[in-house]
Formats: sequence, C-alpha cells, structure tokens
Amino acid sequence: MKPSGALRVGSVALVLATVAAIRLLAVSGWDPTAFTAFGEDSVEITSYAEEKLGREVRTRVLQGHDGKFFFVLANDPLLLEPDENAAVLDRQRYRSQRILYPLLAGGAGILPPGVVVWALIGINVVALGVGSWAVAGIAMKHGVSPWWGLGFALNVGLLSELYIDGAGILAFALVCVGALALEHDRLGPAAIAFAGAALTREVMLAFVGFVAVFWLIRKRAIPWLVVLPAAVAVSGWALFVRVRLPAVEGVDQVKEITLVPFSGLIEAVTSGRAVSVDLVLMFLFVCLIVLVPVRAWKSDVYLTWGAVGFAVLAPFLTVFVWQKSWDISRALAPLVTAFLLEFALARRRQLQGARVGLDA
Repeated sequence: MKPSGALRVGSVALVLATVAAIRLLAVSGWDPTAFTAFGEDSVEITSYAEEKLGREVRTRVLQGHDGKFFFVLANDPLLLEPDENAAVLDRQRYRSQRILYPLLAGGAGILPPGVVVWALIGINVVALGVGSWAVAGIAMKHGVSPWWGLGFALNVGLLSELYIDGAGILAFALVCVGALALEHDRLGPAAIAFAGAALTREVMLAFVGFVAVFWLIRKRAIPWLVVLPAAVAVSGWALFVRVRLPAVEGVDQVKEITLVPFSGLIEAVTSGRAVSVDLVLMFLFVCLIVLVPVRAWKSDVYLTWGAVGFAVLAPFLTVFVWQKSWDISRALAPLVTAFLLEFALARRRQLQGARVGLDA
C-alpha cells in the first residue's frame, strides 16, 4: 500500500529535520551539548551539567538559552530531588511548569544525562516530522496539497527551537495533532493532544481557548471534553510544582508578559538594540497579528482558530520577547504556519470561484 500524502510529507520533514540537526552536530564535533545552549555566563548550570556528564560541555555567549533548563529538568522531571537539580534554575516554578518535553527526554528521570542530551535533540527532530504530517493532513482535509504541511518543518521559529533544544516544536506539534483529530471529529484524541501541548508549554492554553471560542461562535456550544483536560492538567501540575518548590523571595517568575498592550513592541523598536532583520520580523508579525484573526473569522480550520490565541497574546509580550527575531519567531510560530495554510486555502477558493463563474 502506498503511503498517504500526509505521511509522505511527514517523512520528508523528518529527513529535513535530521539533516538540519546533523549539520550543527558536524560543525560542533558531534557534541550534542551544542544544542543544549549552556551559557558562558550561566556558571552554575554549566558546572551542574559538567558534573552530571563528567566532561566539559560546549557553551554559547552570555546566558545561553532554553535547552539548559530542560536538561536540568530532564534529570529530575518529577521534582523528587529539587535541592539537587531544580535549585540551579533561575525561575524554578516557571521553568518547571513546562514539563512534558524534559519528562520524555529523561524517561521520567530514569535515563542517564549522557542519553538525555541526545534525547532532547531526537524528540524535536521527530516532532518536526509529526507536526508536518498533521498540518499536511489538515491541508488534505480541506482540499489543498499536503505539501503545505512543510509550513511546519520550515517555520523559522521552530527551526530556531531545534537549535536550542526548545520545547516549542513538541508543543506546537501536539496542538496540530489535536487540530487534525478535531477535523475528523475525534474529540478524545484531540483532548489528549491538547493536554500534552499545554504541559509542554502552558501558553498553548491560548490555542485551546480560541478553538473553544470559535467553536462556541460557530456551533453554539462549548467543547468541554476538548478544553477541560488541558486546563486541569496545567492547573494540577502547577499545584504540584508549588508544593515541591517553595517561592523564592524577590524572584519574578514571569518576565515575558506585560499588562500594557504593545509596550514591549514599542520598547523593542525604540531601544536601538534591534538590527534590521529584527525590525523586519517585527513588522511581519504585526501583520500576522491582524491577518490571521481576519482569516480565522471566515475559516473552518481548527488550526487557524487556535492560532488566533497567539495573535491576541502577542501585544502583551514584553521587550524580552519582541526585541530579537530569534525569540519572537519562536513565540509566535503558530501564526506563520496557520497563515501559510490559509494562504493556500484562499487560493483554492479563488480558483473555485473562477470555475463557478465560467460554468455560469
């Protein structure tokens, strides 16, 4: 039996992701810690990693990036020994909230650190394939080429996540799988996928929430079975984290959200720290903040409905997220994939309208 179009796209995406990972490994002496993004200035975590691995690790400039936190969590994802592991995190409760990715990479804390650094890479490579398969399946369901599914694997924000062992790939792949399940009226699998996504990155609750909002508008009902598992999973884990990790006085756990709309964007533009590529991407994402909700209002695609959550969230992101193209492309990655899919669907509708006009 020949593979379906979606499976073919997912396989191609998996190959592309593997090649991208091999490229960085090859120029890094085949050291997987090149992905983990330990920072030269993050002395405590870097020392922790070297003690766990029994060797030196590759470091990046300044503080490094997200992968170093997930490495720490993967060694103790259930927070059984927080004084030995989570204690080296800068914002313990915030970092520990995003648990599914390190939980998988660490085999629930069973796998040794030497395996964890490879597992963090492998999970993201596979997730790029799975997410592309899911988006391709959604595209086929709506009558366009499955190759638009590569809008997942080639999303610059997700490729950025690959190179820092970020959790965004797995989180977005899971909501795409959930959206595909909804396209086929499979509410149970969708609920499980959405819950997993929210446990990977709690911001995915915005995606789930706007699926529910559009569902209510279109179908005059609230999909409790779809929404509640994600909300309960995140709330339950947050409670557990707060039991295991005491509050640290003077530590601001959340630095990515502001209550003043667009203040982060304005500060990023006027600070003088942004280079040309940063400014271009800021402009493009401002456009997507408008375009995706407009398309969603006319769309029947669950993926687009959920992506509106990120358009609503974007104005409240702080300068720490907006000022660098690396970070804003990761934070708002769902907008890019959703827009590309809607672009394909708009072209299809135009062609159909032209044919109808000719037939008339």
